Amino acid sequence: MAHASQLLKNGPEVLVGTGSEVSRRLNRSSARRAIAVTFTDDDEQSAVLEDVVRKTAKFLPHIVRQRQQESLERIVGALLPDIAIPDAALAQARMLVDAKATILRSGDFLPAGEIAKLAGYSDKNPSAQPNKWKKDGTIFAIRHKGVDYFPLYALDPDENYRPYKAVAKVLHVLGAAKTGWETAFWFAGLNSFLDDRRPQDLLASDPDNVIAAAKDEVEGVQHG
Repeated sequence: MAHASQLLKNGPEVLVGTGSEVSRRLNRSSARRAIAVTFTDDDEQSAVLEDVVRKTAKFLPHIVRQRQQESLERIVGALLPDIAIPDAALAQARMLVDAKATILRSGDFLPAGEIAKLAGYSDKNPSAQPNKWKKDGTIFAIRHKGVDYFPLYALDPDENYRPYKAVAKVLHVLGAAKTGWETAFWFAGLNSFLDDRRPQDLLASDPDNVIAAAKDEVEGVQHG
């Protein structure tokens, strides 16, 4: 038995029959090119291959159009000029990179496993407890290269390195308005409400004022 596929204007046509039958039909066809698949008279094999050919022919036009569209998009992309980045945006990006680099070099942040060790948690799943704290809103984390890092200054060494209670209150006040990185910048920045001191330095000695500074931050944003 023979199979032949013709690429017609309205898509491929599958011709099924004996070699001579398909040959006669091809002679009457206007198709410029054809692909033939031949095999023995094994009925089971014939049925399987016929099904494969039919399915392939059915989806071939879609595949061809998709490849054409992908090729066109690549050509258009290659011909388009690069998008100009404004100087102000570049300067802002550099400032953000510098700020993040300063945080990462500060030594104030540790991965979950190290935090868990300080707090005396099991080595079997060391990241479980810090991640639970994060989920519960009692601590925050910055994400760098797919890894969460937690602030060491947010943990009370007198309480087996559990988060200071003030941290949860600050995070509640700041709400979802700030990302983990933005929260880290706030804790590390000189704060005029705190007489140009950093909030992270006052969590142990003056937590109420840190919470008040967070409220002042939110009110300033709302009224600004």
